[in-house]
Amino acid sequence: MDHPVPLDSRKQQILKAVVADYTRTGVPVGSQALAVHLATWSSATIRNELAMLSEIGYLIQPHTSAGRVPSDLGYRYYVDFLMDEEELPAGVRRQMDPYFGSMPSGLEEILETAATALAVATDSVSLVTGPRSLGSKMKHLDLVSLEPGHVLLILVLEGNIVRQHSLTLSSASDQPALSLLAATLNQDLAGLTADAVELLIPTATAQWLRRDVLQEIVTFMRSVDAQQDTLVLHDGVRNLLRQPEFGDVDLLQQVIAVVEEERALAAAIAQLQLGRGVQIMIGRENGLVELSRCSLVMTTYRAGEDRRGTMGVLGPTRMPYGQVAPRLRYVAQRVGRALERVLS
Repeated sequence: MDHPVPLDSRKQQILKAVVADYTRTGVPVGSQALAVHLATWSSATIRNELAMLSEIGYLIQPHTSAGRVPSDLGYRYYVDFLMDEEELPAGVRRQMDPYFGSMPSGLEEILETAATALAVATDSVSLVTGPRSLGSKMKHLDLVSLEPGHVLLILVLEGNIVRQHSLTLSSASDQPALSLLAATLNQDLAGLTADAVELLIPTATAQWLRRDVLQEIVTFMRSVDAQQDTLVLHDGVRNLLRQPEFGDVDLLQQVIAVVEEERALAAAIAQLQLGRGVQIMIGRENGLVELSRCSLVMTTYRAGEDRRGTMGVLGPTRMPYGQVAPRLRYVAQRVGRALERVLS
């Protein structure tokens, strides 16, 4: 996106008024409508300024006789220099209390609750990822014999994440031997990450059972970490249906397809720099052609000193950014505190 061209005070006020009016109505804004709100200047003066703002790329005129709408560049100037964030309404805080009053105890359940709460608070599609820097840690394991040489490994990781996986042993073993090993490993591995578990893998041939199980645990924990890093939970797709932009069925289908395809969204979210507050990617800034008429408003949540995740909303570029940003920040703070209690 091009660098914004500086504007004088009058052009700034007119651009701000266009963004506010178009955000509210979804209808291209004309000079006569603006003159009602900007009584300082005549309709002719406003019309000339609208033409200038269009010439430098801040506004677009969809049709010759129509009013103007903000371009991506116009929205960027507005967000960077003109946007006023609303003070978070008490009604929104009350609306969020039921979601955060009795949070579930599992990591994924908390993230799902966060996605729902954020969609409700912003009336947009919510996006939430798991903590990026969180390496899963062992909490408990069980080993169940399925048949000689085949075992069901049940892992409970911190955050009450439960995963199960079948593994093939290099030799046959029975349930008593597996139960004894599980009891020993529960003492040895509690609180350890995959890297720490790997250091405990024995090399002695006589310890083949412990070696087989530990190798499988390391591989499995790392796969969980990799999946969690790209996990994108979402909610509120139905909110798109209330936006006039998505009356275009092709556009709606494109956006829904991207939301359902986690890899594409994860790549866009990966552009964010953790810890830099609310970041807004407008239109083509998000790098996805399918979302070129949408914006992503994202931020980082903290779950302790060294754990970070991202959350945000997806909606049309005609988004009330000054309203969305503080609501997103508030939900991120509440989710971070909830996760810190679970993961500490």
